[in-house]
Amino acid sequence: MCLAVCLILTCAFPVQEVAAYESPLNPASVHEAFVLGQRNDKATADFLSPYSKEITGEGLQGPHIAQIDILTPFTQIVDASRQNTSGYTEQEAEAAFRQHGNTVIVRVVLMLPAAFPKKDDNAAPQNPAPGNNAALRPENFWQNFQFNVKQKGKTLASRSIHNKPIFSSATKDTPSVLDGETVWLEFDAKDVASDQITVDVVTPEAKTISATFDLRKLR
Repeated sequence: MCLAVCLILTCAFPVQEVAAYESPLNPASVHEAFVLGQRNDKATADFLSPYSKEITGEGLQGPHIAQIDILTPFTQIVDASRQNTSGYTEQEAEAAFRQHGNTVIVRVVLMLPAAFPKKDDNAAPQNPAPGNNAALRPENFWQNFQFNVKQKGKTLASRSIHNKPIFSSATKDTPSVLDGETVWLEFDAKDVASDQITVDVVTPEAKTISATFDLRKLR
């Protein structure tokens, strides 16, 4: 009798679909994300893999789009924790999350052509013509790109955008040089649905590179 009543109630009042990615996070989820990041092992790498798309920019003469990532609130804690495995506490992780707010972040890594290894390592290096790619060297070259994040055909408005240059490591014989740029677009999580989300990056040559993530299957 009880089972029959339960079945009738279930049919009459269907359970609401739970969003795949959590927003906002509860304390148990913050703890789980912190521990997963601290492991920094294969399980961590396997979890983060679907949140990142490596891009091959064949034929591009200008900067290459090397990688596009999406970081949900849960993934942001995992990512921060794995990068701070020494002396980083769960209390610090939670405080950083609370300070940063409930956001979804799109991270795009742009690399300059000179940062990519040559296909033929034995080939003699070619000296670029004077002024060639000169406009690409300043750290603000990323501003020549357009970034559009869309869901259900609508472009989402970013809450903020910031960048950080990527420099090569200096050696005894060569100084550190600009290799690329990392760009972060930050969105309010309440504006991001648990659905497919597409990141379009338009290059200075007007070529669009896209990466799609299914937030219904990601946490």
